[in-house]
Amino acid sequence: METRRISFRTVFGGPSIPPDFIEELARLRHRLRAVEFQYGFDLFVVVGGDITVVTHPTGLRVPRVFLGRRTATAQIQMNSDDVSDASDPRAFLFQTIHSAMVELIRRVAARDSEFDADDELRKIEFLVLEGIGEPQ
Repeated sequence: METRRISFRTVFGGPSIPPDFIEELARLRHRLRAVEFQYGFDLFVVVGGDITVVTHPTGLRVPRVFLGRRTATAQIQMNSDDVSDASDPRAFLFQTIHSAMVELIRRVAARDSEFDADDELRKIEFLVLEGIGEPQ
């Protein structure tokens, strides 16, 4: 079975976003790009700020699964107030990305009976462990 990767496109909503968010998201993107998945995951991440204000709750938006291409796409939006109020940007990012990926993986599993969701979930488990301070 061909392995696939995760890709990120990111929009930061303005200069008010703490630099820690930008740095931690860059580290996280780099780390996740090295993980091999059964499907390609294309994520558009919007980090709300003072220019691009996100008022919807933080989480997954517009998930799509393409069985023939073995890809899944989605938007992950981070509410502007959540971003500005986060005391630990790393934990916030890891938890947000993990929750969105879990939901997207479950959507793929619901449509593709050959997809091993448990295996894919294990690959992103580090997001939960490191997000709460337990090194992997």
